[in-house]
Amino acid sequence: MSEKLRWIIEPYCGMYIHAIAFEIAELGRTEPPPGQKWGYAVAIRYTAEHDDDLDYGPASDRSDYFTREAAEQAAIHYGQLAIDVLLDLG
Repeated sequence: MSEKLRWIIEPYCGMYIHAIAFEIAELGRTEPPPGQKWGYAVAIRYTAEHDDDLDYGPASDRSDYFTREAAEQAAIHYGQLAIDVLLDLG
């Protein structure tokens, strides 16, 4: 990996979104993509404290992210949607 991994922690509606973006290695492709692809993992918690035992949801939106920032923004967006659903469930 050419860039060091970093955590993004964002508060939202009394909870916290924990996200990390990472470079995706494209193995087995006959031609390379137009740029480095990025994926993300996202978790939500009631605290901003990092915990290695978090259960993370992988990126499943099937979108291509060609920058770390785009993958991080997607992770935060989907974390917000997950919190909205949890809050609606009461």
